[in-house]
Amino acid sequence: MNTNDSDDEFFRETHYARYGYDRTNIYGLAVLDSRKPTCLDRAEEFPSHRFESFPSTTTDNAPDPLKKPVRHLIAASSSEMVGLASRDGYWNSLHMGLGLTMGRHEMIAMDAVEEGDRVLVAVAIAEKEPNDTFQYSLRIFSSSAPYLEQALIDIAGKYVQGGIGFHLTNVPDTRQVIPLSSAPMHLTHTWSKEQHQLMFLLTALDGRIHMYMAQDDNIFKQVEDVGSYYPMMAEICEHRLKILFMHIYDRPNGQQVICAGGQNGDVILAIYDPDGNQVAYHTTRVFSPITSVLVFQQRVSNTVHPEDELHIVATCAIELAIVYRSIENNGLSKSRVLPQSGNYDSVMCSHAMDVDWDGEREIMIGTYGRQVLIYKQVAGTQEYNVLWRRQFAYPIYRISHLDLNRDGLDELIVSTMYGVHVFQPNMKRARERLLEVLQYVEGNKRRIYELVLEWRHQKEMEKAIVFESQ
Repeated sequence: MNTNDSDDEFFRETHYARYGYDRTNIYGLAVLDSRKPTCLDRAEEFPSHRFESFPSTTTDNAPDPLKKPVRHLIAASSSEMVGLASRDGYWNSLHMGLGLTMGRHEMIAMDAVEEGDRVLVAVAIAEKEPNDTFQYSLRIFSSSAPYLEQALIDIAGKYVQGGIGFHLTNVPDTRQVIPLSSAPMHLTHTWSKEQHQLMFLLTALDGRIHMYMAQDDNIFKQVEDVGSYYPMMAEICEHRLKILFMHIYDRPNGQQVICAGGQNGDVILAIYDPDGNQVAYHTTRVFSPITSVLVFQQRVSNTVHPEDELHIVATCAIELAIVYRSIENNGLSKSRVLPQSGNYDSVMCSHAMDVDWDGEREIMIGTYGRQVLIYKQVAGTQEYNVLWRRQFAYPIYRISHLDLNRDGLDELIVSTMYGVHVFQPNMKRARERLLEVLQYVEGNKRRIYELVLEWRHQKEMEKAIVFESQ
């Protein structure tokens, strides 16, 4: 792997998990937020060790769920899936056997979510038939095991290899197979506004968005009228727009923003109020297939202020990556391109993360030309400059971030054609930034203390004043 001299300025690679002889796909990375506790100790061969089974435990009582969800990572190659369960000071790699055969099955897209006490993993699969045709299906697995590692390892039940293919020997909580009539593309999820029911959304090459909603019996059924939930999706289905990527962004104030990018260059944006009503709808088209779209708020915050603006990054197969700015006010009419984004073959993905801890997110893109670039907005302008760049050995498919070792700093995750790279932030810069923040806090405390002393002194002076009677 070739790197430049500034590699350690922001991140340093600490681990690379390869997929054996398999290769991944462009939709093979998901972040799972879970309240299930973790329990496996650090392996002696950390971080390369991979747990193939869950050890027997003597704990009789089920553990209490965590008060706040913790983030974990799930990565998939064409026929195998690996979970990275975060722990204090380390993480554990878990083999998630789905009973797929390399060369016969291929995972096209995957998603993971926790609903109540269940962890669900949905996988869109292409299965090659003897006559070289393909059958497509959506497979949904779930487990309500008390520990996260146990749920991920047993998510699809335990498989043993038989005469031909694999045979299920231990059925999990649910395992549902839904036949698909068209090749699937991107898979994501959301929740219905009325009853807060989980819904998987699958785009496909038939130009439709297929919606599957959870029922009371934990079985997913297809929703025919997707327009009753999202009118923009009815428009997509009516015009048979082949959507390659869709991002659903939930704001803390209950607002929901959905952006979709199509094979023919379509970018579709819809904004929904907290009650689920569509309040804005915009479309545009560029001269390139849209490989990914990302809705993000530049300011890092868990609240929404009136001055906060939302932007969209749209990456293109044959053009520069585009940033649509202030979409609530401008829709898709105001845009900027990211410089140098077209210099390294097709741009495959994008991500937003505060890499320098200044309170504002930077934009990241990954290219088929094996580059990851980080862009920072130039202060006082709407332009962007390259802040950091790194070259990899294989094309970049996905970028994400989460705190894998729970040290308070998020690791950068880069998924390439043959594996997953884990990058740790620059610890020296982190210490320097922490000292700056502590000094700022200490300075504020000192100023507040001085103001309180001054206020008390004024009150004492007022009491000491004697007014002569007239």
